[in-house]
Amino acid sequence: MEPRRGEQKKPVWPYVAAALGFLAGLGFDLLPFRLGALGLPVGTGAARWALHALSAALTAAAAYVLARCLSRERALGRVGRGQMLVLFLALNALAVLYICTSRTVYVWDNAGYWAVARSLCAQHLGRAQLRDVLESTVTQDYNYLLAFPISLVMRLCGESRAVFLLCITNLYTLPLGWGLCALRRERRWGGLALAGCLPMAAYIGLVGFVDVAACACAVWAAVFWRRGGKTLSSAVLAGAMLTLTFVLRRYFFFYACAFGLAAGLTWLVVERKQGRRLLALYGSVACFTLYAAPNFLADKVVGGGFRDLYSAYALGLRYDVLLTCRYFGLAALAALLVLAVIAAVRKKEARGELLFGAALGAACYLAFVTVQTHGQQHLLMYVPALALLVCAVTAGEKARWAPGAAAAVLTAWCLVPKAQPASIQEIPYPSALPSFTFYGPVREDADALVALGRYVDGLSAQSQKTAAVLSSSMVFNSETLTNLWVSLNIPAPEPSTLILHQGPVDRVDAMNWGIFDADYLIVADPVQAHLGEENQRMIACPAHDVLSGTGLGTAYRALPETFALRAGVTVRVYERVRAVTDAEKHALSAVLTAAYPDYAEQYTYRPKQGE
Repeated sequence: MEPRRGEQKKPVWPYVAAALGFLAGLGFDLLPFRLGALGLPVGTGAARWALHALSAALTAAAAYVLARCLSRERALGRVGRGQMLVLFLALNALAVLYICTSRTVYVWDNAGYWAVARSLCAQHLGRAQLRDVLESTVTQDYNYLLAFPISLVMRLCGESRAVFLLCITNLYTLPLGWGLCALRRERRWGGLALAGCLPMAAYIGLVGFVDVAACACAVWAAVFWRRGGKTLSSAVLAGAMLTLTFVLRRYFFFYACAFGLAAGLTWLVVERKQGRRLLALYGSVACFTLYAAPNFLADKVVGGGFRDLYSAYALGLRYDVLLTCRYFGLAALAALLVLAVIAAVRKKEARGELLFGAALGAACYLAFVTVQTHGQQHLLMYVPALALLVCAVTAGEKARWAPGAAAAVLTAWCLVPKAQPASIQEIPYPSALPSFTFYGPVREDADALVALGRYVDGLSAQSQKTAAVLSSSMVFNSETLTNLWVSLNIPAPEPSTLILHQGPVDRVDAMNWGIFDADYLIVADPVQAHLGEENQRMIACPAHDVLSGTGLGTAYRALPETFALRAGVTVRVYERVRAVTDAEKHALSAVLTAAYPDYAEQYTYRPKQGE
């Protein structure tokens, strides 16, 4: 039957989405798993089947609501094809430039998701793997969700760093750029200019952070909320995007909270007619959070675990300022602030957007620095706020060329080769303009690292040996060896020495007493602790003992070969000549438990039965 004139035929695909959601809920039922993670009973028999059906129904309902809202707000995502093509070509050109000019070893956050993607790629692709990926979103801060699509591409194109970075560029950074284009779609090429004003958004993906996907969701939340008019469906979508940000990367919870605060403040001061949309936004975030991340809410947020867990990363406000200026530029931020104040006085119609953007950025920044110091990836939280401020201050015909001019200057400056600091401690002063460069990093001591790697692996020439690394800095750490060959695209020697893992950060990581059973200890001289020895006693205390030949260090003798790395760091290899005694391990345990009595369980040494 044909619809009457003036009527619109209801789209079918929300019902298709609901059906697929129901099947997904049946096939990957995570509700009992979430209840178990919270310590709540999951039941057996009929009770468990009831939870199973409830999970499927909730998933179907969420899929239907989101699909229905997207069908109503699809116009918000319409961007010119020419603009998207230029954006695609520009991002991939930058990725190729970065890849071709890189020669370094990727460690820690820069290598974490690359290692996860390679691990997923090596596993059997099936229902069990999919379930593991979904369960990781419930239980792990660094879940597998963003690495899984990359692992699928790796199955076809290989596991190289180039494939990894190109996947980030096209799967995650490109949607971020699309969101920026949608945020400024009133200008034909305004989206490209806006993206050019924030070149760090593209750079962070090239460094290896999949966090740009969470930033993309954050930008789209701003698009739905600020460009969605008065519709409730756009508010629901904004809430769903906000929830997705911290499901993907937990620290974006700061952004979500700041977003809600900024929306409420803007409603209270400027946009009093947005009350229903505001309630829809809050309700959407609450419902999706209770469904997707209840354990994170209970443990890390309500329980206060997030603040205590990451207190070791609090290096002081000075480093926050230095890093912010490194990626955004002090002069650029100051100019934007001045223009925002002028626009607030002269442009009454822009006050809502100015207040929202300023409150969003300020609230998020102030909340985050009370917990820890920013890493470069954390600065992605401020991209939507800065983008909204740029849109507000450059609205109107008089300022139509301003974003393009600013984008040309900032992007061109980031294409100029510059000396790059190896760590945040090496940044001397605030930069007037962004001081990073799109050229890839090069380690001048790469040959020394290769020699060290071959020497360590050569220790296993006669029989399999094990080694542990007592060093934690950007110059040298355990991942410098474990990621050496794959980072430099060199075939790994066979046989190779097994590197035992020891987490480097106190409170975050537990002590692995098994490292003292390793055949060799590899120690940096002077002792390397990138967060300060007071926050990395697990590494620093035994390293000092080994270098000085005291305490448990008397169980080791230094081998004659040494390796000089950059920054005056010398790597020494020590062979274990006797077993480290229980008394020596108890002495180290006493130091650690005295420093962290609330974490005594992680640092108490318990001899194995039979020893």
